[in-house]
Amino acid sequence: MTEQERQKLIDTIKGFCLIDDIYFNIYMDGNPQDMQFILRIIENDPGLEVIDLYTQHEVPNLYGRGVRFDAFVRSTAGVEYNIEVQRDSSGACPERARFNSSMLDARVVQKGFKWGKDHLPPAKVIFITENDALCGGKPLYHVVRVIKELDGKRFEDNAEIIYVNANYIDDSPLGRLMHDMQCPNPDDMYYTELAERAKYLKTNEHGVIEMCEAMEKLVNDGVEKGRIEGRTESEQNTILRLWRKGKSLADIMDATDWTGERINAFLRSRNLQPAQ
Repeated sequence: MTEQERQKLIDTIKGFCLIDDIYFNIYMDGNPQDMQFILRIIENDPGLEVIDLYTQHEVPNLYGRGVRFDAFVRSTAGVEYNIEVQRDSSGACPERARFNSSMLDARVVQKGFKWGKDHLPPAKVIFITENDALCGGKPLYHVVRVIKELDGKRFEDNAEIIYVNANYIDDSPLGRLMHDMQCPNPDDMYYTELAERAKYLKTNEHGVIEMCEAMEKLVNDGVEKGRIEGRTESEQNTILRLWRKGKSLADIMDATDWTGERINAFLRSRNLQPAQ
């Protein structure tokens, strides 16, 4: 990587915030205390304790598509969480929430599992979205199964999907957390618990090197290249709009300054088929 490319990475790092999945994954890697802090606010449970945290956790599927969680978390209460951060609400659609929830269970149900004797742990999928994905003007949405013929009585399958609306910012603990998750400047964050690591990764010499090395690896792997370089929202929206209209790769390239490789890397990162 050239010095110019490295400087571009450093400039990109300065603009990152926790709602960016790349930064979120690097920030949370080996950092269960901050994940615990965030979950305590979202769950409104000051006693919640995290015992396991894995970022970019992959769950294979022998019969079809696997999944890679932004974060997999297990609490001392036995609850298993999948936490996803999303700038694009289409990545938090109900179908994906259903799929991710099923893959949480797939981790546990192995050969020889006996229903009624063995037990599935409580499972929660949490989407933290930049915009109001469910369009209800609420800071939080809790999605559970109910039995319609029993007056909406809850179907006790111990599975829940939670949407967190990062666009809802007020002076409540959750509202301040959402502010901090969208704040690129650690000095402007409310919670020192989160600002400390953000400042380390963005301003400390060792932290910046750590970030650059992690991002260089993503670039070299090729998987994330289209998501790291040229990450302006307008360009992404243009690509998605043209792709949904069935435009060719050449047409999309003409409308942006992205290469074909970067366009298709971005589409794959959104779980979409590459443009032809």
